[in-house]
Amino acid sequence: MDMDLDSALRRLAEQPLHPRLAELEGDVMRLIATERRAGCGVTLRSGVLAALGAVALGVAGGGLSSTAATAQVPTLTPFGPAMPLAPSTLLAFQ
Repeated sequence: MDMDLDSALRRLAEQPLHPRLAELEGDVMRLIATERRAGCGVTLRSGVLAALGAVALGVAGGGLSSTAATAQVPTLTPFGPAMPLAPSTLLAFQ
């Protein structure tokens, strides 16, 4: 068994090409074009519906969370004197 890569590639290059190999690229491009024409309307329609659904869900979720957030305004300040959940405050009562 010959393990020399250069000679193996040289032997491969000397072999004749398969007759259908020249037509392969054209066949693939025709199939891709056919698939695009067949599924374009369904894909576009479902994409638009998904986008509208996402926008509606975002508006509904954003509206609900903003009304809940304005009802509960936090009174905690990170560096203020009144920090009931600070570790030093929690350890002082144990």
